This record gives sequence, structure tokens and C-alpha cells, in this order.
Amino acid sequence: MRWWGAGWFGGNTLEFWAFDEGRANLARAAIETDAWKGAHGKMKVNFRIFPYEQMHDKLLTSLVSGKGAPDVADVEISRFSNFIKGDELPFIDLSDRIGDDINDVYKPAATDPWTWQGKIYGVGNELNTCVLAYRRDLMEDAGISTPFETWDDVVAAGEEISNNDRKMFALHDLAFGDHYMLSQSAGTAYFDDEGNYIGDNDRSVEAMQFLRDMVHDTGIAGIAPAVASDNWYPPQYRAAFRAEKFVALFGPPWHLSFLLTDVPDQSGDWTVQELPSGLGEGLPTANFGGTGQCVTTQSQNPDAAYDLVRIANLTTEGVVADFKARTAYPAYKPAYEDPALQKPTEYFGGQKLGQVYSDLAPGLPPFNQSTVWGQATEALNREVITPVMQDKKDAQTALTDLRATVEGMKQG
Repeated sequence: MRWWGAGWFGGNTLEFWAFDEGRANLARAAIETDAWKGAHGKMKVNFRIFPYEQMHDKLLTSLVSGKGAPDVADVEISRFSNFIKGDELPFIDLSDRIGDDINDVYKPAATDPWTWQGKIYGVGNELNTCVLAYRRDLMEDAGISTPFETWDDVVAAGEEISNNDRKMFALHDLAFGDHYMLSQSAGTAYFDDEGNYIGDNDRSVEAMQFLRDMVHDTGIAGIAPAVASDNWYPPQYRAAFRAEKFVALFGPPWHLSFLLTDVPDQSGDWTVQELPSGLGEGLPTANFGGTGQCVTTQSQNPDAAYDLVRIANLTTEGVVADFKARTAYPAYKPAYEDPALQKPTEYFGGQKLGQVYSDLAPGLPPFNQSTVWGQATEALNREVITPVMQDKKDAQTALTDLRATVEGMKQG
């Protein structure tokens, strides 16, 4: 029988699966380094790019069946939980291979999402440190003092500059990201460190209620434009910022990056700062997003497969290549000494964003994995985010009701 993957190629070939061309280029850059060529120069790496859903489903099928899996695969943060449901995981424990390199990464971004029961099964390169971004010029014109110390200050500013045509924020009613970020800043998470649901605690409810109130009470936010194929930031969402219908947002570097490409006329007018205090513990940042590279147990070349992961994610040369290609700020600490990461960003008024993100990174809250993380967040969208943000359900009730749904998932 013929199949793709490590079991088929073996020998002197690696198979790499990804769902994004840009991320595949991260690995392609790694095999162009002297470090890779010196150790594995004669090895061929086959890259296969599949659509997001198809790649993860195909990977899961091949791992469950025991044949056809690649040596290395990109696994997005929300999909890792699908691979940790049995007693034996289909990925190689990388803990010993990483060794002391663990001290050179911000763990909540680099390894926590792909860690289960104390073992590290994947490594990511993105530092998804969340910040608040806003139109500095509009705040100055309105006489509003910045940076904002508290969320109350943000709401007051929003009331000052919002009208029928312009709102401070575009908040999502189909995706959990806004709540996820603010609940982390409030000092909580969806799961505890043993994978148990805790999303109905007071801090989580407070964050959900705050989001709801910005739309329906203070009126400083509108519902984010969305389409069936993209409920986070489709072209309509980006166009709304270009038309100045929304003038602030909060999120990680990858979320802010659309401003530079899709809203170029506002270059120099934006600024970023840490998340304000006032919700729960008021942590100054949160962690949102990420994709890790995992080595499968079917790999016939685990040493070479891990070396590819290491060079791509745990060397300055590897992560800076991805920063220059995609503006992906790295979770690898030594890279921040590179001039490319120290360069001021004209779009954000000359701020050194690399310094901003790395200064906040030590305060990133940990990521607690669960066997039902992916399913639970899908249910959260359906049973909490949409009904609360559309003002059809009380936040406390929605998050409490979700407990039964999540516990039902864990029971199978």
C-alpha cells in the first residue's frame, strides 16, 4: 500500500505538513541555515500544505490508524487537545531534547499550549503578547489623557469619541477571543492546571459582562463584522477600521498586523500600551493564538525532525527569518538582541514594539491545556459568546450552564 508520510518515505527524507504557506516558510528557512545544511544537508524535506480543517483531520486520522503521518506537523493551539485523549500520545515527548533551551523561551507562548501532564510535545515560535492599540491622534484631538491606566478610563474615552458612525471597539459575537484575552488579564482561565473547567468563576463572568456592557450599556463598541468563512477579521472588519468606524482594539501582534497592510493611510496615528487594570487582577497582558511544530511517533528520522523544529523555533537565525517574513514576534528570548527586533515601527509612532512585547512577556499567564479545550471553546462560542453579546442571555447564567456541556464532553 502507498501512503504519504514518515512510514512511506523514511530513509533520508522528512515529511512536513502545514496549513499555512507562511508558516511552512518558517521551516523552509530553517533548512537553508548553515546549521541544518551542516548536519542534514543531504536530507530532503517534502512540504505539503493542506487547508486548516483538512490538515488537522488528516493528521488525526493518520495518527490513529498508525500509518501515513508526517515526521513533523504544525498543530494549531485549539486543535492540540484532539491529540491528547488517549493514554499514549502520537507525538514524541520533546522535553529532554529541548533541555536547557527551555530557559531561553517564554513558556506560555512557546511550549505551554503543546504541553500535557508535564511533557512537552510541540514548540511554537510566536510571542502572542496581547496589548491595547488605539488611534493616538484622535485621543489627542479630543483632549483625552493617555496611556490608559484603567478600563474605566478606556470606557470614558470611548464615550467621548463614539457616535452613531464611530465606536471605540469592534467586539466579536461569534468568537471567544475577546473574552479569552480579558479573562486572562482578570487572572483566570477556562481550565485549571489539571484540565478542569473553571470558566464560570467571578473573574470570567466579570470579563464577559464587561464586553457585553460595552456594546449594550455604554455603547462604546459595536459588533465586529464577520462572514461565514472568517468570524475574526475578514475583509469587512478591516475595511471598517479603514473607514474609521472603529478606532481601537486589543490583541496579539498577529491581530494588530492587519493595520499595517490593510489600513496604511493611518500610519503614525496608532500607538500601543499594556492592557489597563480594573478587571480582576488586572494583569498587563494575555496570550492569544499560536501554532506549534510537533514530531510524530511515526517519524523514521526523529533526530533530524527535532533538529528542524529546534532550528526553526529555538535559534535567533530561525525566528528572525520568520519575523522578517511575517512580522511574527518570537518567543525565543535571545532574538530580541537582534537589530531587526529593536527597530522602531513607524506605523505605531516610532514605538519599538519588540521591546514592548518582550517587556510584557514575563507577565504572560500560563496556558492550561485540557482534553476538551477545542470542543469547549466551540461550545463557548455557541452557548455563551453569541447569546450574551447579542444581549439574549445573562453572562453568569451562560458561563455556569456551559459547565454541564463541558463536563459532558469529558465523560465522553
